[in-house]
This record gives sequence, structure tokens and C-alpha cells, in this order.
Amino acid sequence: MTFGSAWLIWLPLLVAEYLRLSLPVSSVVFITSGSFAPSITALFLTWRYAGGTEMRQLLCRALVWRVSPLWYVIAIVGPALVILLAMGGHILLGGRVPNYVPFGVRWLLVAVNFILVLLIGGPLGEEFGWRGVLLPALEARFSKLWGSVILGIIWTVWHLPLFFISASAQHSLPFWLFALLTIPLCILITWVYHGSGESILLVMIFHASVNTWSGALKISPEETGSIRPLIFVVLLTWVTALLVVGGRKKFSISNCC
Repeated sequence: MTFGSAWLIWLPLLVAEYLRLSLPVSSVVFITSGSFAPSITALFLTWRYAGGTEMRQLLCRALVWRVSPLWYVIAIVGPALVILLAMGGHILLGGRVPNYVPFGVRWLLVAVNFILVLLIGGPLGEEFGWRGVLLPALEARFSKLWGSVILGIIWTVWHLPLFFISASAQHSLPFWLFALLTIPLCILITWVYHGSGESILLVMIFHASVNTWSGALKISPEETGSIRPLIFVVLLTWVTALLVVGGRKKFSISNCC
């Protein structure tokens, strides 16, 4: 249902791209509507097969905010730190320095953009499905590590049509790099999810932070003129994920079968 509904909503954009047609409705409307498929599907199936009480409990997990401030720091600052380190490595190797100035109103708008991304840019529309329903289901059968890896593959493939839509954020990204980034990112999101007491809110904040800082810190190949910064982001994300896996016994793969 998640794949079918999202891909069906995005289909007119794919057809328009192929036939070079102009649609009467903005592409953003189609992209945003499709991005809500995971959460809507999860809430509907939870209500249909588990009941209204279970659905309300799922919704309430997005209100779990009383967690250690450290998790907020990790969720908000962590992605920015990784991107800045990657950009620093790119610059040291002779890469172009992004135009981050002026630091005035543009940077104040980052906070506003963060809220918009949180609400309509993916996190709210996806995370009730990915982390609210699918991750616990995968962890019931596999380990937390393998559940994260499988979810990363599913999440990657679900985004596939967006790479052929010029108005999407994924269009300028190499698919193979996106895939290599999504898997360790899922491992880190699982870490945040369990560390924050299974708070979907913290997961949404982390997801929104990744999307927001990627734009604000100009990491895309279009902005930098190179895929090297993105490659560095992938490598740093993998290193961070492996450090988390190595330091957390709960990611043991001994119960993966």
C-alpha cells in the first residue's frame, strides 16, 4: 500500500517528465502528497487490524518529548556536524568553498524551513510508517541491526521514482550514493529511536535535521560542482554508524535468525 499509493501519486510527474508536459498543479503538491503514504498507511492498518486504542498509542509516540537533552543535540546538531566535516575535507582537497554568507536573515530562515520540512518535507508523512510500525515489526523477527539494514533498503527503493522527477530533492543525487547513505542513516535513526524511549518525535526531528541541513549547508552536487562532499558524508555516516553498532550491545546480530 505504501509503495503503490506513493508511486501512483508520483506517476503523473513521471509521465509529464517523459512527455515534457506541464501539469496544472505544482509538482510540489504531488511530491508532498506521495510522501505521506507511509504514515497514512501505517495509521490506517493499525486502526483496521489492531484497533483505535493502538492507533492512538502510535500517535501519542509523536508526543514523547521528555527525553535527555543529549538526544535533541544529537538529532539537531549531529547531521550538521557531519556535513560540515565533509565540506571541510572537500575544501582541504581544493574544492569550492560554498557561499555561506551573509549570516543574516538567510540563517534565521533555516529555523522556519526546519519546521516546514518537519511538517511537509518527509518526517511527519513517513515516520509513523517507517519507525512507528515497520521497524518494530522487523525487529520482532530480526535483530535491531538487521532490521535497520532491511528498512534502509526498503526506504531507498521507495524513493526511486523521485530520482526521475526534476522538481524533487533527490533528482540531482546519484542513486547509488543515496542508497549507501540511507542504510547507515537508518542504523543511526534506530539508535535515536530506542535511546529516546521510542520517541517518534525525536526520529522526526532527526529526519528533518538531515533534510534541512543538507540544503542549508549546500552539500548537493549542484551546489558544490562535485560529488566528493557527498561521498565524504556517506563515509562519515558509515563510520558513525559502525561506532554506534560497536558500542551498543543491543545491536548484536546474534538473534538475527
